[in-house]
Amino acid sequence: MGSLKTFIKSVRNAKTLAAERAVIRKESAKLRSSFRDPHIDNDKRRKNIQKLLYLYIIGESTYFGQVECLKLIASPRFTDKRIGYLVAMLILDESQDIITLLTNSLDLDMQSSNQYIIGLALTTLGNIATSELAKDLYPNVEHLIQSSNIYIKKKAVMVASKLVIKDPMLAEVYLPYISNLLDEKDHAVLMGTCTLINSIHDSDPSTHLDLRKLIPKIVSKLKFTSTNDFSPEYDIKGVPDLFLICALLRNIRVILQDSNEVENVEQLNDVLTAICARFENFTNAGFAILYECVKTIFSINLDSSLKVLGINILSKFLTQKSNNIRYVALDTLLKVIDYEPLAVQRHRVMIVACLRDGDVSIRRRALELTFGIMNQQNIKILTKELMQYLNSETDQELKEYITFQLSLAFEKFNADPEFITSAIVEMLNAAGNSCNDLVISSTLATLMKVGSKELIKRTLVNLFTSAKKNLYEQYGLALITVWCLGEYYDWVSSEVLEADVVKSLEMILTVNTYANEQDKVQMKLYVLTTCLKLSVKFKSSAYLDRLEKVIQSMDQDINLEIQSRAIEYLKIFHQPKSIRKGLLERMPAPAYKKHDNLALLNRSSTIKSGSETTAAKDTDDLLDLLGDGLTKPVKTVKDNEKPAASAIDLLSDLFGTSSIEVKKLVNEPVSVEAFNDNVIKVGIVEKNTGNGVAELETIVKNVSINDRITDITLLCAVPKSQKLQLSAISKTALSSEEFTLLNMNITGPEGAKIKIRFKLSYTVNGGKVDKQFDYLHANKL
Repeated sequence: MGSLKTFIKSVRNAKTLAAERAVIRKESAKLRSSFRDPHIDNDKRRKNIQKLLYLYIIGESTYFGQVECLKLIASPRFTDKRIGYLVAMLILDESQDIITLLTNSLDLDMQSSNQYIIGLALTTLGNIATSELAKDLYPNVEHLIQSSNIYIKKKAVMVASKLVIKDPMLAEVYLPYISNLLDEKDHAVLMGTCTLINSIHDSDPSTHLDLRKLIPKIVSKLKFTSTNDFSPEYDIKGVPDLFLICALLRNIRVILQDSNEVENVEQLNDVLTAICARFENFTNAGFAILYECVKTIFSINLDSSLKVLGINILSKFLTQKSNNIRYVALDTLLKVIDYEPLAVQRHRVMIVACLRDGDVSIRRRALELTFGIMNQQNIKILTKELMQYLNSETDQELKEYITFQLSLAFEKFNADPEFITSAIVEMLNAAGNSCNDLVISSTLATLMKVGSKELIKRTLVNLFTSAKKNLYEQYGLALITVWCLGEYYDWVSSEVLEADVVKSLEMILTVNTYANEQDKVQMKLYVLTTCLKLSVKFKSSAYLDRLEKVIQSMDQDINLEIQSRAIEYLKIFHQPKSIRKGLLERMPAPAYKKHDNLALLNRSSTIKSGSETTAAKDTDDLLDLLGDGLTKPVKTVKDNEKPAASAIDLLSDLFGTSSIEVKKLVNEPVSVEAFNDNVIKVGIVEKNTGNGVAELETIVKNVSINDRITDITLLCAVPKSQKLQLSAISKTALSSEEFTLLNMNITGPEGAKIKIRFKLSYTVNGGKVDKQFDYLHANKL
């Protein structure tokens, strides 16, 4: 067999993939044969293990060399052990049973007189420890923690922190040593002790009280380290041991974050204030310490003056040239705004200035923070800035976010109706195509609550004038204008002619150029309702006839909802005017529904509407599960809940019907199985795909023998480039062999793959079950 160098050269010199594979297979076969030789010496075994390591690096199988690796570790020579332990850490993991054979070697090596062999054993144990190894070898580590050799002690402390994670019961073994370890002068030992404190705190809640007793010693160590004189060994541009200071701050934050009362709070306040003052004018290293101080201030119950100081520090971060520092400042301000909102408000100018930053990630965070600080007093100033930004922004996602947040702000802070209505018209002119159903319904609710007839008249005239110029370009503008014409035309009949109104409605239906099929359907439904409402407001019989023809043109539409509503409206249209007037009275303003701010990117966010909640959690977020960005998840609606109010259904209560129909079939349709855990089966039925649209039917069936399933919820998500509409679930409880159906409509770019991520939750036998699965459809949009 050749040397490792020769092997590497042979692999690199291979001209083709097949030649490279041949070289690797040949060398692997030689290694296998060599490992089977009972008379192989350790020198040759070491060279073979080195080749095995190279095979691992290039992604080849190395399982056949595991035993030989253990044999090399058992060698008394340091050079053999070094290679053996290195390879063991790489090719072995806790899922392999062979790792238990390491126990004896690790035990013996941790009792060696050579500190470097002890170090190898400790490093290996820390990297590949299992709960079994932790239970067997924790006494060795406990003994080494008490060593006078700093090299050994620092490694033993770090390994102890790993063992506590593997076996939380070991926390009580290592806890008594922490106080003495904090008295050490060596910074490496102190760093390891900080890590051990965090591991013990996270693994064993019963130790929290004992750890709090160590706070005075940790604070004293922090004070000493941060005020220490220049030390070239740990100094970073004048900052004395950045990493140890940050670790100690993190310890204080972790230990005290769940405590309502903080002992020695004055001492801690003084130390944090002194640290902030000392490193105020530093860059990078100093900013790292200041950032940890800010997080500590807001994680525990400290003085309000310190919280204001923390926000002032973050505001200074906003003035830095570094994008990373400014991003951190904005992100942290978002998290702490609830603690000191007035202090954050003082830095509004700097926050708004970040909206013009060239870095899109900073603009995103600045947008979130801008809406976070918006209130009754500053809504006019901030809206003006946001309108300028909205007109210049080209990112569709950001425009959708702005319109959503603005619509909620207009509804919530309705202090000056004239300003709000003017801003609504401006927003719709700038980003009408970025308005989703929630934005439209919220905007309509805001307009309905204006109260002033004169203001409504001016607003509707402005809307109609703008809509005629952007009839096919700004969907939201056209939709809201159509709705307002149906509600308030009698107030503007002297300014807006019947002929212009009918012509505009006819043009919308004739040249319906909206890219999204769902938008086209929604627009037709709005036109239908407006035509019916105008039937009691128009005076000219000629234009009344044209309104009737508009409705008649849709009574054979391929969309069942449009067709049904057109037929119903025609019947109402022919009723006496006295009946129609009572039926088509102006809608009352709805009650305000509280909504939480929507978050950008992967921040946790919740959108609440009454009792209904759609939540995207930071740790398990459907918005980023497919890796290519997803739309907001759609929540199914339970039996005892009403479906989420959409812009389509604003008038559905007038006629006692709903736009969402739940099918009841006698037999279960034949479907493609997407998920089955022997309790619930989810199947997909294709109804129609192509031309950028996919109509699917989701079947949720109880396939258990005797169990009844309750509290069924189903969240769905599709890629960001697509839009998903999911009907309500008809049943949230299923007996055995019972099933329920959900209709799913997906729209997006033609030819795009249909990828759906489901999150299913249900309760069976008193236990809550959460499942997550993907479905990739065979056909494309």
